[in-house]
Amino acid sequence: MNHAARPLRVVDEPAVPDDASPDEAEAIAEVARARAALPTVDPAVFDCYLGTLVEAVEPHTEADPLAILASLLCAAGVRLGQDPHVRAGDDPHPLLVWPLIVGRTSAGRKGTSWSSARRLLRAADPDFVSRNVRSGLTSGEGLAAMFVDDDSDTTPGRLPAGDRRLLMLEPEWAAVMNRMRREGNSLSATLRAAWEGGDLSTLSVNARIAPSSHVGLLAHISPREFRDKVSASDMAGGTYNRFLPLAVARSKFLPEGGAVDADTMTELGTSLADRLIAGASLDTIGFTTAASQLWRRLYVEFGRDHGDDGPVEQFIARAAPNCLRIAAIHAALDFSDAIKPNHLTAAAALVRYSIATARAVFTDTQTPARLLAWIAEAGEQGRTRKDITTGFFAGKKKAADINALLEQLIDTGRITRSSRPRVDGRGGRPTEVYTAQTPRT
Repeated sequence: MNHAARPLRVVDEPAVPDDASPDEAEAIAEVARARAALPTVDPAVFDCYLGTLVEAVEPHTEADPLAILASLLCAAGVRLGQDPHVRAGDDPHPLLVWPLIVGRTSAGRKGTSWSSARRLLRAADPDFVSRNVRSGLTSGEGLAAMFVDDDSDTTPGRLPAGDRRLLMLEPEWAAVMNRMRREGNSLSATLRAAWEGGDLSTLSVNARIAPSSHVGLLAHISPREFRDKVSASDMAGGTYNRFLPLAVARSKFLPEGGAVDADTMTELGTSLADRLIAGASLDTIGFTTAASQLWRRLYVEFGRDHGDDGPVEQFIARAAPNCLRIAAIHAALDFSDAIKPNHLTAAAALVRYSIATARAVFTDTQTPARLLAWIAEAGEQGRTRKDITTGFFAGKKKAADINALLEQLIDTGRITRSSRPRVDGRGGRPTEVYTAQTPRT
């Protein structure tokens, strides 16, 4: 069954109603500009059971549907528990996916995406949401303490004895990055072990015995925060190649808000609960014959050296296992102990978008996509040539290279060039202004 029909609508740029006020029209145009700067989404991303949940809630929220989907993926993998897993060679992989939701502070609607996912999860398993979702990563010892079964341990918020499932929601990942960089903080190393579903025991002064874990991590950050705070040593450490970066933006303008009605939410929650319970009873998730053949091709695609370096190289280093984990979650939620081609197709589409995100957001700012987004942020006022030369490129880009980038964006219809008189009232050459074009709806 093809589930992609409705979500396709929300990745298109929103239309301006005929009765919209000038302010509303500008707000809608701003949404369109932000969405135009995102990488292209393959609608196959939504061709899965979780895509049908997104389809049901997306008309009622301004959140990016991709962010809702990723939040549900992360939470479902944690809720399914430690028994279902998929193997890559000799390595068992828990069904853990760590989305890094990347969007501008106000326009990304990152928190709104979690609100939509959380309401679905509460309808399916309210106890899981209240007991197994936490925020506030501070140190490796603090994370390990969540899994200690010692009754004498009084760590606040500790998981129920024997329960290894923990979903860490970090809406301010920039603050966590600051903590990880403090001397002596073991959080980075502990997170790397957690992605493997590993032993988080510590041998520090405050030793913790935590022999197994099942940690999902859902983090939110703005592009600028990440670029400002990440260092070469952070990337080289290997923590970030566990993450799945996903660029998002507000999907629509809903001045009167919106919410899924209670009856529909109950129905969706019951359906999700049934699939989570059935999926949790699985053990090793294998492949159908057709899926095995497709996986071989995807393994080659995601395992090749594509010549990327810096942050991109780190983020795509585990593209293949991330694809495998996502596909296995899709299979488990379809009552299947074998990954099928449609599960891999949806997973691969999400991983490709993640790779595109890394290339568009985390490379240096000297790219057409980043320049377009920066120009779009200025709205109708646009950016002057001086703004671009000194503000965006900090005077470090040759004029000929800037010309080439601007001409590329003009030729593809993404920006327009105009001129206006100098604001200082002096004569001379008019000021060049570059303005992002609102995409056609």
